[in-house]
Amino acid sequence: MRENDKDKNGTAWAKTSSGMDCYFFPMPDYEEKMAAIVVKAGSNFLACNAKNQEKPLHFPEGTAHFIEHRLFRQKWGDAFSTFSKQGASANAFTDAEKTVYYFSCQENFFENLRLLLSFVQNPYFLEEETEQEKSIIQSEITMYDDNPDWRVYYQLLQAMYHHHPIRIPIAGDAKAMQKIDHRVLQQAYDCMYTPERFSLICAGNIRVPKIVEAAGMMKKKKPGEKPLFEREPESVKESYVEGKLGISRPIFQIGFKMTPVEREPIKQRILMSILLEVLAGESSAFYQEAYYKKYLDEPLGNAYFNGEGYAFCAFSGVGERGKEVSELLLKHLETLCQEGILEEDFRRICKKQIGRFIRRGQSVSGMVLGQIEWAMADCSAGQVFRYLKTVQKSEAEQLLCKAFAKDKLVLSVIR
Repeated sequence: MRENDKDKNGTAWAKTSSGMDCYFFPMPDYEEKMAAIVVKAGSNFLACNAKNQEKPLHFPEGTAHFIEHRLFRQKWGDAFSTFSKQGASANAFTDAEKTVYYFSCQENFFENLRLLLSFVQNPYFLEEETEQEKSIIQSEITMYDDNPDWRVYYQLLQAMYHHHPIRIPIAGDAKAMQKIDHRVLQQAYDCMYTPERFSLICAGNIRVPKIVEAAGMMKKKKPGEKPLFEREPESVKESYVEGKLGISRPIFQIGFKMTPVEREPIKQRILMSILLEVLAGESSAFYQEAYYKKYLDEPLGNAYFNGEGYAFCAFSGVGERGKEVSELLLKHLETLCQEGILEEDFRRICKKQIGRFIRRGQSVSGMVLGQIEWAMADCSAGQVFRYLKTVQKSEAEQLLCKAFAKDKLVLSVIR
């Protein structure tokens, strides 16, 4: 175990001998305690090379999500129930890049931490229980299929990407799920769940040395294989896609497919969050014009996503004028590229971002949830704050003109 309380830019940090990174946020004035284990393997992990195998291993869509469902079930019983008996609230989630298991409590923190560290290392996949789980996951898939926001988002990604698994819903579909059995789960677990892919994050009224000692129970395993991806063309698959769900008012998402970044992905996210606010925020020239023309009743929602082999941003809105909104957005993008960003706008939005970060630091769950994202890029809270304080307008302007391209725009509509 190597421990260093300073070199990670102010975040208490340690690395276990097994290769797991640990991030700690001691907050002695809070009663709440929270811990999470991040596994850097999500729904995009569908293929990899494997030792002693002539061909790459391929897993059915939704496998990572299925593992998340089954991992709480242990040989000795249900980990969910044990967390509850020990006074903790536990849960888990899977997205494209990661699977996360977490709990929060006020008492019995170390008992719950040992339970968390134990069950993520000890899968117990039985054939009968795996089959029983399929009906639960099928209900979840059906629920999301009936959700307009979910549908418009994946419709956007399926129009944007030709091959990359980011276009596939996290839980997969009913047909793919039928290919998953207990043997597939074990094989995928062995490839995905290796300690060098784990990050442990703890915050609240905690004692770091004791947690470091507990984290030493993480077993050492051989490093896992990297996921394989089919080459993705730079072009979008379709520029417009529409679906019907019988909703009272149409919803839409406007997306831009972008070039994936490998260096400083967190800094890229910060720059993009600033640009999206400059371009389409409540005080932007774009929104003022869209509101005046009655294209929009409220500002567009916006988000930027980047991961292994993909990057894109998306703007979400409501109403019949999705096409006009996308054309107006392109017009204001062109103006910003030509004229640049106003200094006062840039500084105001930077201060807003810093304010959000500081407010996050006043919440135990806020710090854990933030570090879950930052850990994916081996980045600490202190480093994120340093990026926020030092980001330059010239960097944002350069990214603006480079990242957004008219021929990479996709409009997705659900009616």
